[in-house]
Parts: sequence; C-alpha cells; structure tokens
Amino acid sequence: MKSQFSKIAKIRKQKRDAIERELHKSQNKERMLNHKIAALYDEISSVEIPKEGMISLLLMVGEQKSILNRDKKRCEQELFVVQRNTKQLQSEYKKAHVEYEKIKYLEEQELQAMIDKLKREEQLYLDEISTMLFAGEMRKKGQE
Repeated sequence: MKSQFSKIAKIRKQKRDAIERELHKSQNKERMLNHKIAALYDEISSVEIPKEGMISLLLMVGEQKSILNRDKKRCEQELFVVQRNTKQLQSEYKKAHVEYEKIKYLEEQELQAMIDKLKREEQLYLDEISTMLFAGEMRKKGQE
C-alpha cells in the first residue's frame, strides 16, 4: 500500500543516503590525511643532518627537510578543510535523517489509518452478510 507520503519518504531517504555516502567519503579522506601526516612526521624525524661532509650534501638534506615540512603543512591545511566539511556533512545528515523520520512516521500513521479503515469496512461487510444469512433463515422458518 502506498500513502500520499510514500514518494516524499522515498525522496527524503535518497537525499539522506546521498549525504551519508558523502560523509563516509569525507571521513575516509580525513583518516587518509591523518595517516599521511603521521608518515610525514616520521619521515621528517628520520632525516638526519650530516655532521660533516660537503656543503652540497648539507644543502640537499636541508632542502629535503623543507620540502617534507611544506608537504606536511599542505596536508594539515587540507585536513582542516576536510574536517570542516565532515562536520558540515554530519549536521546535514542529522537534519536529513530527522526529516526522513518525520515523513516516515506520517506515512506509517496514514498506512495504519488505511488498514484500520479496511478492517472496519470488512467488518461491516461481514455483518451485512451475517444479517442477510440470518434474514434468509428466518424467512425459511417462517415459510415452514
């Protein structure tokens, strides 16, 4: 059975599910960036500045460390943006979920009202049939 809210509920559910998929993507990207930042921290800490040797080696190691620091900073900025997006998506998901639940409740109430109406109609038909059968038997007894 379909109610007047069935189509609306379907649309709200699709919207909620789309937001949920985007939220999962954002959370996965957040985890990936956290792992990448941790790996960059490890890599930066593992770079050792030579104590002696050619100046070009010292400059190369310093440049490598600064590149790693820039990558780390870029990843941290990206992580900040992704975290903000995740929070926004969580808020949108909560709103969409509440809206879906409201419509779903209204749909269930309407369907229950339809079922109750059908049961009342069925009972009326059964009562009518019973009355007709009883009246038919009374006529037979009256004729005998």
